Amino acid sequence: MENTSDFLNNLCLYCVSNYEVMNSARIMSSFIYQCGRLLNLDIMAVEGILYVEINGYKRQYAHCFNTYKSNIIDASIYQYALIYKNVENKFPLYISEKLPIHIEYKISDEIKYMNQVKFSKHLLNKVINEAKAATNLKKERFSLMEDNKKENLFQLIR
Repeated sequence: MENTSDFLNNLCLYCVSNYEVMNSARIMSSFIYQCGRLLNLDIMAVEGILYVEINGYKRQYAHCFNTYKSNIIDASIYQYALIYKNVENKFPLYISEKLPIHIEYKISDEIKYMNQVKFSKHLLNKVINEAKAATNLKKERFSLMEDNKKENLFQLIR
């Protein structure tokens, strides 16, 4: 892996490809935070508001996501595409660098480590290594049924 930006992109794509996205914003942001923590990267898990401009109106959604050096990292935004099929094209698969022009975030509060569900170091290291090595992950949209077939992060809590 050449740099942190590439790693974060791969980590988001790995999470979206392997773990259930639906209703997993808080646990996904904790998972990404804990992966970063093992690598000494300060990828804060936060609660806030996601604003999406749809047909000239800004819609807002309570949401959990991550920040790294003032950039938004959001591996669970696609859950809104699964819910709102008529505007699914407004929601990217994930966000790891640049925000689309029609999307904004407002941070309300940090999700402190002591308030997060904890994952084993073994699992986190496995995911970090697989995300770093992943070269064949496809950035493809998926259906709610396909999402339901993926592993649920709640089942991986130690």
